[in-house]
Amino acid sequence: MFGRDVPAASGTPWRGEQPVIDKNWTWAFAAIIALTLAVACRADDKAVAGQAGAATPPRAAGPGGPATAGFRPPESCLKEFTPLRDETARRAKLIKAATERRFAPGEACQLVHEYELAQTKMIDYAVAHASTCGIPPKITDQLKANHENTLAVMRKVCTAT
Repeated sequence: MFGRDVPAASGTPWRGEQPVIDKNWTWAFAAIIALTLAVACRADDKAVAGQAGAATPPRAAGPGGPATAGFRPPESCLKEFTPLRDETARRAKLIKAATERRFAPGEACQLVHEYELAQTKMIDYAVAHASTCGIPPKITDQLKANHENTLAVMRKVCTAT
């Protein structure tokens, strides 16, 4: 399969102890993780864009309504949320790196589980501090939907072992 030598009818895995996950499955898995990470980062970019709006003058009133100033979340929100987001991104990068090489299903399950835990901490913070930090419900809903995808991937990966 894909130019690799597979032991003929011996039943032994390619790398010795555990079977290696198929490349096609690996790319699909990487795509799901990349999408999840992209949405989480995009949500944070919107928050940063809201902060940048504070430095720009308010826009003039027009057909859309009165002029509004940019919103800047409290520093405590940024100090607490940023490490959670960074840890989630770091875990996603570990998964991406693992998909670029051969890895055992047990390793995949562990990596996805650790990513899911980091994602859960980030979502819990976002939901608990949504009103204080000015996180729109749409963002928390997107994070929750991505988390559901992560759980589905985790179920598939961990049952494959």
